[in-house]
Formats: sequence, structure tokens, C-alpha cells
Amino acid sequence: MIFHKAINNNIISILGTWDPLLPRHRAIFKKLLTYSKSKGLNPYVIIVYPQPGIFIYGNVYKDYFDLPARIELFKYLGINNVLVLDIGRDDLRAGAAGLFDELFKDSTMQLKELWAGENQYFGTGEKGLTWALQDECRERGIRLHTLKNSFKVVLDKDEVARSFRTGNFRQAAAIVGHFPTYFLHPGHHIKMYDGTYSACLRITPFDKTNEIPVTVTIADEQLAEFNHPGGYSWLVLNGVAGV
Repeated sequence: MIFHKAINNNIISILGTWDPLLPRHRAIFKKLLTYSKSKGLNPYVIIVYPQPGIFIYGNVYKDYFDLPARIELFKYLGINNVLVLDIGRDDLRAGAAGLFDELFKDSTMQLKELWAGENQYFGTGEKGLTWALQDECRERGIRLHTLKNSFKVVLDKDEVARSFRTGNFRQAAAIVGHFPTYFLHPGHHIKMYDGTYSACLRITPFDKTNEIPVTVTIADEQLAEFNHPGGYSWLVLNGVAGV
């Protein structure tokens, strides 16, 4: 018995932190999926993690969705081709060239087209500026599609960030569509603001079936011990406790 595999290694991709994933993002993904079919390209979403800003401004950014939650949310939306670009400070200095080198190292995938925001940067200094990305794509034969009006996504993110920072998760969730969600790692590390929160435990991140209400405390990005029933692997924060 022989299986003849015909995997499409010609890909189209869009890159971002995707935290949180907003309605405008979802609209872009729908366009990406439709467009990729018309061009015979295999669509991929690339998650940049952690938020690059922490290497510039310090540890001021917290996760609305942690990395496992983002991956699960893409699956929930029907997007299964997800790559994670785990970056460090030195990677930002390498700029767009370093990003492409690392992304497709030891890979048979061929990036044919990249979608990027009109003001999206790919590192610090001149190597990370938009024009550097344009030059890099031109040299590598990658078609670059610039997403217009991407500043509107930034405005939406700013509004969510204000609500998230002040503990008004209900208002944030009204925009995002989901409350802050985290996978319960064995070490109970959660990149979240200090506080005591009303929350719930779930078996799967975006399904409320059989969820259990709990109150949890987070300090220095560490979740305090609490009664954690077996089989419940996800924590959803609903708001500041007592508010």
C-alpha cells in the first residue's frame, strides 16, 4: 500500500500577535481564506509570541488570551494552519530578513504571498521598518499585500486594552467576543495583572458546558493554589471579585 501525498507547500500567510483576536481580524481571515482558494495557496496564520513590545517597553503587556488559547481560538474559527514564531530581543534586531530566515529554516514551505498591516513593523531600527519588509519581500519573490485602514484595528485594541487593564472584562468581551482565557499550566504561571478575580473553569476554552465558578488570585504572574477539579484545563476570568 502506497500513499501518494500531494501537500500544497505554496503558502500565503498573515502575521501578528493576535491578542486579543478582534472582529476586524476575523473579517480579514475570511478574506484570506477566500482569496487563498482562488489562487491555489495554502493559508497560514503566524502568531508572534511574546508581544514584541516587552523587549522595548518592559513587562507592561499582559495576555488577554495566552498562547494555547490563541491557537485553540483559531481552531474554533476553522483555521488549522497555525505557526508560532517564538521571538527574543535579538530576533527584533535582525528585522524582516531574520524573520524570514528563521520562519522557513529547514522547511519545504514556499511563502508566495504575505499580508501585513500598512504600519506593521518587523523589528527594531531600520531593519524592522515597513520599507525594509518591502525590500525583503521583493528580493525573495514574495508578493506583499498591504492591508489598508489597519489603524482601525489599533483603535479597537486600545479600547479593549483600557477595559482589560481596569478589570472591566465584560466591556472588553463585548468587543472581543470572549472573556480573558488561559490554559492551566502545571506551574500556574499566567501573564496577567495582579488581582483577585471571579472566574470559571472549563474543560475546553470556548465551551461553557459544565463550567465551574471559582475565585482566583494572581500575584506576580503566578496563580495562587485553589481547588482545581480534574479534567478542567482552562481558566476564564469574568471580572474583578466583588465588583
